[in-house]
Amino acid sequence: MTPFLVAVMGVPPATAVGTDMVYATVTKLTGSVQHYRQRSVNLEVAIFLGIGSIPAGLFGVATLEWMKHVLDPEILKSTMITIIALTLVLVGASLIYREYLMPDRSAVPKPGVWDGKTPMSVKRRTYTIVFGAFGGYLVGLTSIGSGSVMAVILLLLYPIAPAIIVGTDIAHATVLSLVVGIAHMTQGNVDFGLAGSLLLGSIPGVLIGSRVAPWIPGKPLKTILACMLVFVGLRLLLS
Repeated sequence: MTPFLVAVMGVPPATAVGTDMVYATVTKLTGSVQHYRQRSVNLEVAIFLGIGSIPAGLFGVATLEWMKHVLDPEILKSTMITIIALTLVLVGASLIYREYLMPDRSAVPKPGVWDGKTPMSVKRRTYTIVFGAFGGYLVGLTSIGSGSVMAVILLLLYPIAPAIIVGTDIAHATVLSLVVGIAHMTQGNVDFGLAGSLLLGSIPGVLIGSRVAPWIPGKPLKTILACMLVFVGLRLLLS
């Protein structure tokens, strides 16, 4: 959404990022509640991700505000397009890796391997915070990555069921988007009319998508999405 708003609609980068964060919070909220009801959220992982991601996300907002005041508007736009393009390529590559190269998690974890049901070790909590900070900064600066880069990080670090990974990722992303979105609001980076228009389009889109989803194979659709993200990112870099 952010690259579309910046590159196609001509929305200023900071406004595009802030508006997308508000939009993302609303769209993720329903999924987060549903996953929590289904007990597919690991609260411990989500909390330690948030300990790293929320301060880093706010630092990302502060970085964008600093860039707004230091850089010429045209230079800011080109710089943000480059950062967004690189993030898109990372997200697209992450999705491809997630679909085709990740090890099978359907097997029962080996003895001695953390299973998600016992408390995490201090070491695991520490790198959860560190990787959360990495993803949070990306989200605060670009609004991209909360539902893709974070998911791949979780898949790499935690030998737990994919459904728990998805639920934990969405629950964490909802809180992160809310906090970062509020921070962007305080800086005047949210176009509420534009956010409302996006949500008006997303509601029928979600309803149609939920009807069509059972009839469409998920893996090819994700592959097309990943390739499109990489393609858009590369086009933005080369333009």
